[in-house]
Amino acid sequence: MIAKGNRKKLVFKKSYFTEEGELDWSVIVRRTVVFLSIFVALFLTVFAFLRPQMESIARTVTVDLGYPGLFLFTLFVDMFIVPFSVDVVFPFAFEFDPVIFLAVISFASAIAGIGGYWIGRLLGHLSIVRTITGGFSEDGERLIKKYGTWAIVIAGLTPIPFSTVCWISGMVHVDFSKVPLACLSRIPRMILYYYALKGGLRLLF
Repeated sequence: MIAKGNRKKLVFKKSYFTEEGELDWSVIVRRTVVFLSIFVALFLTVFAFLRPQMESIARTVTVDLGYPGLFLFTLFVDMFIVPFSVDVVFPFAFEFDPVIFLAVISFASAIAGIGGYWIGRLLGHLSIVRTITGGFSEDGERLIKKYGTWAIVIAGLTPIPFSTVCWISGMVHVDFSKVPLACLSRIPRMILYYYALKGGLRLLF
């Protein structure tokens, strides 16, 4: 058994909050920079060793799946709490028109956030939903109670789990009228990650 004081330290060590209950922006900014750096570095490494294979996959995605496939993939990844990120398709989609591509995945991600909200609102009473969100439920509820729909905006822009925050927002019955607008925070997030990765690949190749 972990002592109560030690449990508290472990929770706050992983938390986005200070011990005073305020959102720790230094942690958020640091994790955002680290996550983005790791994301770019990982793809640059993979691309360096598997460039022919990745280019082949890119052509397959472009010809066979196109925008509908990208839309559905983003919708699934950002609506449900799964160990994937829409970012994995970026290296395979540089042949697409960037404006259309970013519009498609941003719109799909925003719709996914709305869908996640309704999953939480309609099914939040089920034990399986509470189990799925359990790992982030404490921080998520604190974030939402303090910032309301701004919590969705914060999650949409940072490594804070977007789909989980949307689910919890529904579970605690956040006012839905502001949720769709909050989900549009995915637009600048998608643009930032897309161009960060594209710029990194251009520097390397």
